Amino acid sequence: MGSKKSIVDDIEIILTQFGKTDDSVLDENWLSYKIDDVRSQLIREQYKVTNVIDQSWLSPLGIVPFYSVNFADDMNIDCCECDISKTVLPQIVSLEAGNGNQDLGLNILSSCGKKKYYPYSLSLWKELPPEHPRNLFNYHWRIGSDLYVNKKVDQLRIFGILRNPEDGVLITSAPVISGTIATGITYVVKNAQIVYNATVYAVNATFVGIVGITTFTGSGTVYLSSQTAAFNDTDAYPCTGDMARQIVLEICVKEFGIEVKGLMADKKNDSRDDSTKGQG
Repeated sequence: MGSKKSIVDDIEIILTQFGKTDDSVLDENWLSYKIDDVRSQLIREQYKVTNVIDQSWLSPLGIVPFYSVNFADDMNIDCCECDISKTVLPQIVSLEAGNGNQDLGLNILSSCGKKKYYPYSLSLWKELPPEHPRNLFNYHWRIGSDLYVNKKVDQLRIFGILRNPEDGVLITSAPVISGTIATGITYVVKNAQIVYNATVYAVNATFVGIVGITTFTGSGTVYLSSQTAAFNDTDAYPCTGDMARQIVLEICVKEFGIEVKGLMADKKNDSRDDSTKGQG
């Protein structure tokens, strides 16, 4: 997968015919918005045809905090003593099945990943009698940006097809290799001790990278202390390479009137020029 910046660069190169300058009037903020908009449209169209959710579309939101709600503080809840928790999500690209369940591209798990929450209408939760088998399962339902689950929880792990992927986070869980310790970054030691900057660090100890010292020794494994980071336009954009190309074509053709055949505008655009094309 390429980055959003690479898609923006492709569009600008086509529109300026490799003549981009510092005086360009193209608004990159608008292009960024339009790329997200076209990606959302293409995802919905592809899902209607294939009924398959491409995992490359998903972005992690990380561990998301929840809080308990009831009828007294939320108009969407119509019971006073319900075990319901709520959070607020960024805008989601909705994918629906024929049975009415929405947000099939929204994956909600317990913090440890052992329990999954399934889409089921909030209005039906209270209709289930206590002994009903459905009460054994975990459910979620989204109304606008408000997400509800049928359990009292403090936090859940969420992945989704985000309208704006920059609303997500990056999760880096791979071990850090000796020789790549960065200045000012905090690391944690696992499995066994290590030696860094002539200091021994035991399991679960943390240390901060020092200028000019990038290596460590020992049999322990080193990880980033914080494995989540903000998503930006130079990170891998959540779409396939083919979809990235379709995004470029959609924007160039529909927004700027570039011809599909050559991806360049016909500047003359006169009948005489058209009649002589292909001759000679």
